[in-house]
Amino acid sequence: MIKLFKTRKCFLLFIVLFMIPVILFCTISVRAEGSESDSNTAESIIKGKVINVISSNDADKEDKNVMEKQQKLKVEITEGKHDGEKVEITHTIQPSKPDNIEFKTGDELFLSISEDNSGKINEASVYQVVRQNQLLHLLIFFMISIILIGGIRGFKSLITLTITCLIIVKVFLPLILQGYNPIVVSTAVCIAITIISLIIVSGFNRKSAAAILGTSSGVIIAGIIAYVYINSARVSGVGTEDAQLLMDSLLKGTLNFKGILFGSILIGTLGAVMDISMSIASTMNELRENNPRISNGNIIKAGMSVGRDTIGTMTTTLVLAYISGTVFLVLGYMVSKSSFIDIINQDMIASDVIKTFASSIGLIFTIPITVFAYWILDKR
Repeated sequence: MIKLFKTRKCFLLFIVLFMIPVILFCTISVRAEGSESDSNTAESIIKGKVINVISSNDADKEDKNVMEKQQKLKVEITEGKHDGEKVEITHTIQPSKPDNIEFKTGDELFLSISEDNSGKINEASVYQVVRQNQLLHLLIFFMISIILIGGIRGFKSLITLTITCLIIVKVFLPLILQGYNPIVVSTAVCIAITIISLIIVSGFNRKSAAAILGTSSGVIIAGIIAYVYINSARVSGVGTEDAQLLMDSLLKGTLNFKGILFGSILIGTLGAVMDISMSIASTMNELRENNPRISNGNIIKAGMSVGRDTIGTMTTTLVLAYISGTVFLVLGYMVSKSSFIDIINQDMIASDVIKTFASSIGLIFTIPITVFAYWILDKR
């Protein structure tokens, strides 16, 4: 037993040590591609490093209630044709702005620069903080945790998560940007992710088949309800700042924002629906394998019981996930003393209400559909 434990531990350690270089290689590749893309378009955003904080003091402001500071920084550029050059910039720290960061020596940042006709830098300012290294460390910690604790199942989950992200980034989003119908694309992508994920995790059997049918049906039901209420409530899909930014870009007039909202609802619903359908199918399958003589009625009863037990937590999960995205907006309306009726009639809030209830209804109907699907497959 101890020998077996050591063998598994060594195997998991090998997986971890194998995956870390893969992640690092992929990250370096992405960075290289990003740098090449930037150089082909315009060197307006470049990376630099603070080598000296020349001064740091309160800015002159008429309004003394506004806490604002200014830093004079000496920054060395670390990439591009200006690599090695040093520039001095004045950075204003404003609490109400995203870049309200006080820099210190050694900090990495991105600079926004402009050049004169001769190609020399005539102006530079702080664009953004370099955060990719911290995010990479967090990713590696996540992968190590899921593999060490989850074992082989955790490793399979990691594979499915990677495939899911690749499908969304490399298939779903590019097709949306190319003008394909977001409703068709998001539906196809959700079903594809469901099939691939559940087969990798559980293999091709009646348990995964029932979960696939339940998940696909639940997502489609959520989509139908979302489509009906997006149109009946006249939600535009452009109520958020992110959508407005996309609207103001070169893509203006070429995208179906209602369809994109529909797609986001399906993607958001997929995880919870897949989880509950697999839980139900796994329970029913476990009962059948452990007791082949168990009646169909008892199996159905067990499946429905698991579904009812998890429906509360899953619905709460969906509600909290969508509410968390509107906390700042709702707080803003509350500060301005807007009424409840005014708040819920805002485009963005209405969108999140539709997301929440459409997803929850899809999840609810997933339960009996998964139970029925397993019952049909079990009879064969």
